[in-house]
Amino acid sequence: MSSWLSWPVRIVSFLFWYAKEFIMANVHVTLDVLRPASRMKMTPAIIAVPAASRSDSEWTLISSLITLTPGTLTITISRKHGILYVHGMFVEGREELVAEIQEMEDRLLRAMRREPGDLSRPVMAPIVAPEGESGGGGGRR
Repeated sequence: MSSWLSWPVRIVSFLFWYAKEFIMANVHVTLDVLRPASRMKMTPAIIAVPAASRSDSEWTLISSLITLTPGTLTITISRKHGILYVHGMFVEGREELVAEIQEMEDRLLRAMRREPGDLSRPVMAPIVAPEGESGGGGGRR
């Protein structure tokens, strides 16, 4: 199949995949909210997720899709460092949530880009100092 024909197929495929994930997330959140408080399974956490998005539209779409999915919320993004900061309601382990978000982003980028190309991400989380601090240990006391 030529590239120009496969692109619309990738978009439709992503939309069906996302609809399934959206419905499953709704069921998961609904069942947990309806449980008695003593049996709730919520384990909330904020996670830094290395991202492959590059353009404004890619950052906007992935952060919007994360926020639209029940149980997750994009708190902020760091384009400079290639990081999405995501709050998850059901975080059993950092790697699990990172893998879920990155799978969503990979599928989105393959659908959006006519030629998906490089989907690499930062390997290590950056060490970020507060603005105005030089990093030489001369912070406020």
